[in-house]
Amino acid sequence: MKVVVVGAGVIGASIADALADRGVSVTVLDMRGPARGATQASAGILAPYLEAHDHPALLDLTSRSLSLYPAFMEKLAAADVPVEFARTGTLEVALDDEEARRLQGMKAWLDARGVEAEWLDSSALGEREPTVHPSARGGLFIAAHGFVRARALVAALVAHAKMSGAIFEMPVEAASVESSRDAAVVRADDRRYEADAVVVAAGSWSKRVRVANVAALPMRPVRGQLVHLTWTDGELPRRVIWGPRCYAVPWSDRSLLVGATMEDVGFDEEPTVAGVQAMTTAASSLFPAAASARIEAIRVGLRPKLPDELPAIGRYARAPRVIAASGHYRNGVLLTPLTAALVSGLLVDGVEDPVLAQISPDRFER
Repeated sequence: MKVVVVGAGVIGASIADALADRGVSVTVLDMRGPARGATQASAGILAPYLEAHDHPALLDLTSRSLSLYPAFMEKLAAADVPVEFARTGTLEVALDDEEARRLQGMKAWLDARGVEAEWLDSSALGEREPTVHPSARGGLFIAAHGFVRARALVAALVAHAKMSGAIFEMPVEAASVESSRDAAVVRADDRRYEADAVVVAAGSWSKRVRVANVAALPMRPVRGQLVHLTWTDGELPRRVIWGPRCYAVPWSDRSLLVGATMEDVGFDEEPTVAGVQAMTTAASSLFPAAASARIEAIRVGLRPKLPDELPAIGRYARAPRVIAASGHYRNGVLLTPLTAALVSGLLVDGVEDPVLAQISPDRFER
């Protein structure tokens, strides 16, 4: 079987790796290079009960994908590319009484679902996470959560896929896909790629890839700005911290990622003073020591958002040799293992997981 994957972000790279690992001949096309879209600005947080607690369908997807992460990371170890991955939990902090009441209500919701969670009052919070502002009212600790270093993850996926024979061609911008009874053809500039199937996993740029006889997904890019800080004063936060206006992810090199804005500005990928100011101000209100941190870099990515905030994964009814794998919005890294498993199972085993009916790319035409 030959498959062309359009897109080399975390989703495209993981699908290519899963297929190549099972003996499929895979060619990956990307207009820029691996992890140059939404992935480059991802903090890599693995936290379904924070990201999707008010979206039942998304919570089912993200919690299922989180359960796949340990085996997923174990397999990638063969690529010999260091990837920082930790299940140290998340701590959502309340800076006022209203937030404290909301988080206590969330703990009750988690308890009812059998999810391990712990409410920390202000005193216990100070002991558990002394970097947090001393005026914080408390915090909710969820042990199952964690993070992965997103760009390193993509590097490992690309290396592992290449070990299994996958070919990556870039910069190549796929313009159109045609699907017939016998084959699918991708056209990119003056190049032509014929395959048994094509997977469109180009994130926010997926709607620019014209699929014959299929309406474009109603996707829009949402800009996210993330600030990468180098910590200079005292202890670094010990785990992912979630505050009212930002989240923060500590890395072992004493740097901290602070994110992220959500801006509806089309395909504008430029950082702004307002975005950086919002992130640094929010970080300083959460961690007093953040005020003396150095700004290492500003990262910007465009998250692909669909109207129902669920991804589009599966075959197009009118072009069955074309598979959609996009629209992951804020949860691309978290949904990576599940997406790779769903697409590889569909193409290699012919297995249509029941969840594909809910996240079909055809749902918007219906």
